[in-house]
Amino acid sequence: MKKLAILVFVAMIAVSFSSCQKEKPQNVAEKFLSAYVKADFETAKTVTTGDALEQINQISNMVSSNPEFFPTDANYENLNCQEIENKVKCTFTIVQGTEKSDGNYVELDQVDGKWMVTTFGYEEEELPEMTEEENDMTDSTAMQNDSAAMAETQQVTE
Repeated sequence: MKKLAILVFVAMIAVSFSSCQKEKPQNVAEKFLSAYVKADFETAKTVTTGDALEQINQISNMVSSNPEFFPTDANYENLNCQEIENKVKCTFTIVQGTEKSDGNYVELDQVDGKWMVTTFGYEEEELPEMTEEENDMTDSTAMQNDSAAMAETQQVTE
């Protein structure tokens, strides 16, 4: 009987230690993405916080009113997570049918000791540099001077 009690005690300790292990950020990202691509927003919400949670709520509301809004054949691949300071950024490719879209990411932070998705989105390509001519056109000083000159030459009719 004493041996059985010791065995039960050891089993309880093993279970408590295994439940205390922290989930790895890549596993959290996988859980989020697996749920997200299936439009299982309730599961996705369990590992999101902050801006990501707000985005999931908005997408969920749009999909509930217009189910065609969200693709049904989406998946992800090439998940690559890197720790940057106290955050983890995971990049991945969205696959929809035969089309692939790179530049997608999720960022994770530790919240109350748990890794949570805090932001997700798409990294857009950088805008091409403007030429001097284009830059002159957007110069607010030049625009103000042009506006002042136009005001001086326009007749006011009453």
